[in-house]
Amino acid sequence: MNKRKNPLKPLLPVFLFILCVIPVFSQNAVTLDRGLGNTVKYFAERLEKGNKIVVLNFSAPTARLAEYVSEELTANFVNDGSWTVVDRNNLELLQKEMQFQLSGEVDDDTVLSIGKKLGAQIIISGSMEAVGDLFRLRVRAISVETAAIKGISAANIQRDRILASLAETPPAASAGETSPAPARKPSSASGGSGGRSLPGYLRSPP
Repeated sequence: MNKRKNPLKPLLPVFLFILCVIPVFSQNAVTLDRGLGNTVKYFAERLEKGNKIVVLNFSAPTARLAEYVSEELTANFVNDGSWTVVDRNNLELLQKEMQFQLSGEVDDDTVLSIGKKLGAQIIISGSMEAVGDLFRLRVRAISVETAAIKGISAANIQRDRILASLAETPPAASAGETSPAPARKPSSASGGSGGRSLPGYLRSPP
């Protein structure tokens, strides 16, 4: 009698491979602050010292997360001391002039134009994207003069409590939702206008 073949047997090596890869993928994840620090170390080996750089737009699930990443990455570049970093206050003034968003996608022509107006040699931009239980941080450096990409750093970021809070969209108030009316104090049994007492919140203090 011929033995019946198990149709799932050929797939067993694939399942074993997935079970081995997923834990390794998760173990390589770092905190957001560590990931940003490692990003600056990566670019320290690839960008010319003394260059003027500006940290520009980051694409992220929420504006709060985009702003946090931009501000923290700027601080890391400043503290490294290898480059001159454009003050983000100057970037905000230019934002109003050119009418672009500091967070979200900005086309390459606008990116290069911003860099030239700020006198920067290097533009730093990137994205934070949710991937399962992790986030994927990607940061790239672009030459303002040649538009060439000088390097791209990528890292898996742990979804810890802080990151989860930054990535969560605050609930919006309903259009018809209004604040409750102030509670009225009990009216007095006597006095008032025409034998009717005024509500407590309308009566003058004694």
